[in-house]
Amino acid sequence: MNCLVLVNKPVGVRSTQCVGAVRKYFDGAKAGHAGTLDSTASGLLVVLVGHATRLCEYVMNLPKVYRAVIQFGSETDTCDYSGEVISSVGWENLSVEMVADFLKCFSGWRMQTPPAISAVKVNGQASYKLARSGQVPELKTRPVFFRRITQITPYSPETGRLELEISCSRGTYIRSLAQDIGRLTGCGAHIAWLERISVGNFRVKDASGLDSEDIKPISLTELAHNFTRIDVGPADERSFTNGMSILLSHALKIHRGVSLMNGDLCVEGEEFIGFGRYAGYDYVRPEVIVPKC
Repeated sequence: MNCLVLVNKPVGVRSTQCVGAVRKYFDGAKAGHAGTLDSTASGLLVVLVGHATRLCEYVMNLPKVYRAVIQFGSETDTCDYSGEVISSVGWENLSVEMVADFLKCFSGWRMQTPPAISAVKVNGQASYKLARSGQVPELKTRPVFFRRITQITPYSPETGRLELEISCSRGTYIRSLAQDIGRLTGCGAHIAWLERISVGNFRVKDASGLDSEDIKPISLTELAHNFTRIDVGPADERSFTNGMSILLSHALKIHRGVSLMNGDLCVEGEEFIGFGRYAGYDYVRPEVIVPKC
């Protein structure tokens, strides 16, 4: 079966454990997640099943939204509540107005360094393995995009806490965002609570638990609704699935959705969804094709 499952990952459970539960439900079928969640975080994990795993890169490009509580006054070695405190300054001199001004600095494109305790590969090894063995991984900064950062609960001078909703691009670490905000304010900060609430059009409220009776397969048609896509008729479906380019002008219908940064276009027929690359002169060249069943 080619489908996806939306999992509401609990705190303390690894993303790989969620994938394992889904794989078991589908009798050992191939499965993989489209973007990990820290074990210290909860929320939406998209798991792809069967040939749908070939669509992982496209799903990972969908925008994500998080809810986070940031604790000011201390920085930890993991950038969240699970780590050891490496500096403690206090938040007494931080005001509501100052926090609002500082947050404006983080909209749009920014360069971000992933946390040392992360799955980012350094010379072929996961950064967290190097860090936990006593080494200092050399992590490169990379561009990330913050579409929106909204205060859900305004900064509290009494507790030093702030609750945010953050809409961001692929590859963004909210733990690094908390660290960067804390360093900008001069008093340090870390994540006290984190939940991923959406990936593209998918919402955590629609996600399954890890018990087998809770798991609900989601069709690839529902996945296609996330993307800018075209519907094709039987003739173009045969051509596309046989590796031939098709004419964009022959599309039965064009739907607006999430625009992909690499310029690929979702193509949907009666029996498949796939992605194609615009090849000029009105042609769309097939890149990935996945049967719906």
